[in-house]
Formats: sequence, structure tokens, C-alpha cells
Amino acid sequence: MSEHWDDDALIRRLYGIGPQDGHLDECLECAQRWEAMSAVRKGVLEPPRTPEVLLAAQRRAIYDRLEQPPIRLALVPAALATAALVLAAVLLHKPAPQNYQAQSDAALMADVYSLVQSDEPRAVEPIHALFEANQ
Repeated sequence: MSEHWDDDALIRRLYGIGPQDGHLDECLECAQRWEAMSAVRKGVLEPPRTPEVLLAAQRRAIYDRLEQPPIRLALVPAALATAALVLAAVLLHKPAPQNYQAQSDAALMADVYSLVQSDEPRAVEPIHALFEANQ
């Protein structure tokens, strides 16, 4: 008697590409494992049994739904809410005030340069104002 087949050999045999050396005729243990694998595969490949009564009830329900006119009233509240939001957004929209002062490029660059080159954080500026000499 030769060695027992491993699961890979049995699976290859299950799909028709495994060894065909007659080992399953000689080895009872491998033959039992083979039968168990074959039964599982047959169970998986077999389509599930569905009662005809269930299928007929589903078919009747589908035909009933097809005969009824479509209900579009469910969309009315959503459409009204959307229209109200759009109207509120249009009515309440106020453009931002444009009260900025035009600066020259040189002045702007000087301000940016002073901010970048300063080692102190901006939060220190009010403290400096406390110690400035009154003129």
C-alpha cells in the first residue's frame, strides 16, 4: 500500500486533474475522504430547492405592483424642502464687504518680510505695547 493522499491530491482528483493510479480502490481511509469531498461538491453545485408556492406568490406580487400606477407623491416633500433651501440661500446671501485698502507691491512685500523674519510670535506684540514710551 502506498502513502495516503493529501488534501491537495484529493482536490486535484475532484476537478479531474489528480492522480489516476487506483489508490482510492485500495485505501479505505482515502476513499472515505474522497466520498466526503465529492458529497460536499455535489451539494454546492446543486441549485437550492425553492417551493413553487413561494415563486408563485412573488410573481403575483410583481404583477400587482406593475399594474398599479407609480406613486410620485413621495418625492413632493423632498422637492419642496430643496426648493425652500435654495430660496433661503438666495434671499439670505449677502456679499462680503469690500473695504480693503489697496497697497503697493513694495509695501505688501515689506509687511510679509517683517512677519517672516520676526522670531517672536504675534501674541507678543500687545506686551511690547505695554512697555513703549509715551511720546
